[in-house]
Amino acid sequence: MSRSKPNIILIVSDQHRGDWLGYAGNPFVETPNMDRMAREGVHFTNAYCNSPFCVPSRMSMMTGRYPHHTGVYTNSDYLASDMPTFAHALSLGGYETVLCGRMHFNGPDQRHGFAQRIFGDISPSYPGGPSTDYGDLAGTQGQGLKSLEMAGPGDSAVIRYDEAVVATCEQFLGQKSHEEQKPLFLTVGFYGPHHPYVCPPEYYERALAAMENAGDVPLGKPEELHPWVKDWTKRLQADRITPELLRTARACYAGLISLMDHHVGRVLKAAESLPGETVVIYVSDHGDMAGDRGMFWKRCAFEGAIRVPIIFYSLPGAKGERFIAGERQIKAPVSLVDLAPTLISITGAPALPNLDGQDISPLFHSGSDGSLADWESRPVYSELATPEDSVMRIVIRNGVKLVYCHGYEVFMYDLNVDPQEQRDVSGLPEYQTAKRELLALLMDGWDPAAILTEIEERQEDAEFMKQWGKQVGMGKMDLWEQASRT
Repeated sequence: MSRSKPNIILIVSDQHRGDWLGYAGNPFVETPNMDRMAREGVHFTNAYCNSPFCVPSRMSMMTGRYPHHTGVYTNSDYLASDMPTFAHALSLGGYETVLCGRMHFNGPDQRHGFAQRIFGDISPSYPGGPSTDYGDLAGTQGQGLKSLEMAGPGDSAVIRYDEAVVATCEQFLGQKSHEEQKPLFLTVGFYGPHHPYVCPPEYYERALAAMENAGDVPLGKPEELHPWVKDWTKRLQADRITPELLRTARACYAGLISLMDHHVGRVLKAAESLPGETVVIYVSDHGDMAGDRGMFWKRCAFEGAIRVPIIFYSLPGAKGERFIAGERQIKAPVSLVDLAPTLISITGAPALPNLDGQDISPLFHSGSDGSLADWESRPVYSELATPEDSVMRIVIRNGVKLVYCHGYEVFMYDLNVDPQEQRDVSGLPEYQTAKRELLALLMDGWDPAAILTEIEERQEDAEFMKQWGKQVGMGKMDLWEQASRT
């Protein structure tokens, strides 16, 4: 590893599940740029988000703390401005910290440590605030049947937004190549491949043909559904998803991932002009069920929703050297809370306090399979807490996964032999020891009843502030300024 401080470009997509990539074996997404990053860099095959929900996941990623430590559980919650983030740390470490595009901050603090923001967000800056015009697709960016009924080839605000983000990024990096500067930390935030499940026609047609050629058969529902899953299905009308809706939306999601890869390629090309060495990191905030088990969207405990891509890639320097040695596939379990301490480690920035995550950079230099004895049995966690979904926590250790939903019986899968999560093993005698151990890990320092009370008590405040946002508010703040549609 070079001793100089590299430039860092962090690319954050929204809702890209960890197994829908070419390098992960998916035959109907086209991801040549991410495949190259994985092939020549370091990628993690067992990487998880810390919440299958946008804002809580992103705030965990930025702070290195679990949602029950950030206090951010829903997409209406604000991250406290006095809670340190990796942007604060890298600014103290001598970096120019720049945000281009999406991070889904809520409230008057739209920086959380970034020195500047060169492009706004597609989501409102606060509940009740001005929002992006989705036109005929209004409402399809949320969970619900409408997002599937409106799926198909076409144009959307999301497609136009991401194009504007990458164009701004290219322009910014082009200017930076001619300046004497501090090392750069640039976060490029996209909204794709998040629904609406609408993608450009050429991407849709290619994805649909590839799915048909691959004989794609979405993962079916198990015969016995856990009561929480039954309630989720009924509430979101997922039992009304027809094979035609599923096929169309699934192809659009694949097409949107391929479009995202195209944007990543443009960022990589633009980054080549930067002086010095540059590390490019690709992550997503959570996944999408994408029709598996008859489910779409996120906000559930299954692998499609909680597994994400994490790739570290170095552009070669002037002499061909790379800051991070490549060609490593790492199987050790990691999660997004590990990003903050890892960024701090590879940049030499001041350490953040009260971290839940760990520096995963030592894994870059481990054995060829990325496994170390101290890491293989490390537990990873994901959390969800909303008034609709109740309070949920997931723990995975040694490939065995336990899910606790407050008010329900736990359920449990052995991913080593059942990666498609078709068989709940929580009642089997041979898993009782693992069940007790995982439940003890899951409950350690986490109080679901207290969290449920907290989010319920917040509801009245949240509704009041939403009304204030609608009637008074703070203006557009960092909301994307849409160009007129023709």
